[in-house]
Amino acid sequence: MTARSTPESSRASSRSRTPLSLDISAVPPLQQPTPPSNTLIITNLNDLEIFRPDNLQTIKDLINSSAPIHSWAPLKSFRRIIVSFFEEESAIRIRQILDGELIMGECVKVYFGQPTSIETKDEHLPLPDAGKLFFISPPPSPPHGWEVKLEDAPNKQVHAEDLAEALAKLHHRPNTDLPSSPLSETDGEGRKRSGSTTMIYHPQDHGDSPALPAIAVEDFTDEPDSNSDMDIDRPILAHTSRPPVELM
Repeated sequence: MTARSTPESSRASSRSRTPLSLDISAVPPLQQPTPPSNTLIITNLNDLEIFRPDNLQTIKDLINSSAPIHSWAPLKSFRRIIVSFFEEESAIRIRQILDGELIMGECVKVYFGQPTSIETKDEHLPLPDAGKLFFISPPPSPPHGWEVKLEDAPNKQVHAEDLAEALAKLHHRPNTDLPSSPLSETDGEGRKRSGSTTMIYHPQDHGDSPALPAIAVEDFTDEPDSNSDMDIDRPILAHTSRPPVELM
């Protein structure tokens, strides 16, 4: 015997089902149309014959007859032409005429581009900062109220007057309170090398301490008549004969 579904059972089964959901994560974001400007981008010019000089001049003359052109830039590698006008209304009117029309068998698409400035810019270099005008050559006119002053002669003295006066007040006073630094036995012999003497200071003779800074100098200079191991073991660089050269 076949079981028939009652309205109560169908309602219960519909309630137990999972509700349908729509995933819109893959939908690209909404892009607002480009606002009108005085620049048009004519695209979808796939036929390279369009970019011949005579064909480009024909298209330019047709557009210029409807609205005066400010700039004209055909881009063959991008298969498009960028044209700007003096007024935004002219660009809107040309877009309504060309969009969707056939140019040498190609259905062109026309879009608005970034606005093109039609104001002429001053191409001259601007003046430098007013505070640095005297560093350029030749210098410009001096500011109002500036007076010419004769420069002093070069200083012929070795030291300035104030420095010479301070040096004159100095007097050499030897400090006899400090003990004299003793010399080592090797210094007493008066060993001379290259016309100079060497004084060796031993920190332990003056009560050296880890808390006090000190510099220890040791003489590792060999005697002139002593031969070092490096001189004995140094290899001899013998000259070898040049190989024969064959002339072809």
